[in-house]
Amino acid sequence: MWRDPEVVAAVRERDARRVIQFLRRRVKNLSQEALARMCGVAQSTITRAESGKGLTDPRKAVEALHGLGAMEYGPTNETADPLAPAPLVQSGSSDHTSVAEKTHVERERRIALLGSLVNRYDLPEDGRVRSLGKLQREVSTIIRCRLNSHYSCLLERLPALLPELSRALGTHQGQERAHAARLLVQAYRAADAVADKFGLHDLSARTIQVLLWAADQTGDDVTRAAAAYVRGETFFCTREHEIGRRMLERAAEDFTLSDSRSWAAYGALHMRAAVFAAKDSQPRQATLHLAEASLAAQHTREAVYTGTAFGPASVRIHRVTLALESEEPDQALAAASGWVPPRELPAERASHYFIDVARAHNLLGRHDVVLANLHEAWRRAPEHTRLNPHVRRLSGRLLATGVTKHAARRFVAMTAVSPVQ
Repeated sequence: MWRDPEVVAAVRERDARRVIQFLRRRVKNLSQEALARMCGVAQSTITRAESGKGLTDPRKAVEALHGLGAMEYGPTNETADPLAPAPLVQSGSSDHTSVAEKTHVERERRIALLGSLVNRYDLPEDGRVRSLGKLQREVSTIIRCRLNSHYSCLLERLPALLPELSRALGTHQGQERAHAARLLVQAYRAADAVADKFGLHDLSARTIQVLLWAADQTGDDVTRAAAAYVRGETFFCTREHEIGRRMLERAAEDFTLSDSRSWAAYGALHMRAAVFAAKDSQPRQATLHLAEASLAAQHTREAVYTGTAFGPASVRIHRVTLALESEEPDQALAAASGWVPPRELPAERASHYFIDVARAHNLLGRHDVVLANLHEAWRRAPEHTRLNPHVRRLSGRLLATGVTKHAARRFVAMTAVSPVQ
């Protein structure tokens, strides 16, 4: 599809509306609701886009194209903002460097800038400081990009936002300073997501330390708990599962359960602790932690709390994951049976679910069902699916299987996944 001249021209011009119109005409059973999830917009925006309205803001259009998994073919002008999407060669250019190589170079430049900003987190350069209301809206966009795996969006926005939030922290006092600190926590959490997804574990560890520092500035136990949840990634990377579990368990004991926000933080900590226990071959501890998460889910609805999705659906997805960690694919599929993630669940978590279901079917040798679930994971969160190590391994296995080899080749070509043979 991305080779179609109509689509190539639309992407080059950053015209998300034309791409959406093309998809709705050509892709069978692709609903407006599904497109809205991929683009990270409301369904009404897709309706307007189909009629030639909406998505006129260039940034929103680029985010929608990234969500759809579009390749970028070239800049619309030579004086583009340095934080705009990476300038790539246009058709007919004498520059023979491939689009993929130029995209990679620009991404590496932005990641290097992100690393530099993390190193000088408390030494921001002079610049503007918008109102906390405007910064709140910007951070809400950042959170949405992170939860929907729009890493290109994060790399575009974070280099300007991080130092501005640091300046805001130094400008305000009292409750306003605490508010600025909470926003800074979420921005650094998004920076960590970028580092983690691209396998930059040293940068991730440094970013998490800054995130913990920012959380301490808030004076808010729930925000500190959210920071501890993110800190758990460090122990996943080092395979120190028991230490990570104890850290999360201690964090869950350190605040009072008073409202849905605190219950969600408590449940998320136990949900992640259950995964640590399962990875450490402690099924009893995993069951106990998941029981605490299930209790917390009874006091909340499925939503995003302090930057983390939590609720009954999130707990159910983790039940599938725990069965897989215990190498019980039948139990994983029993937990998933007859259920699909609800609309309010962020795209990345829904994508995780379908990848886990694919893993379970792979263990049972059902390769055609594996591929169907990988397609659904890709539909929900393209960038997350492309980078996911489980997807890379599963793609390699499918390519080596005679029954699914040709279909797997089409999947790999469509998603740009790098299979691990």
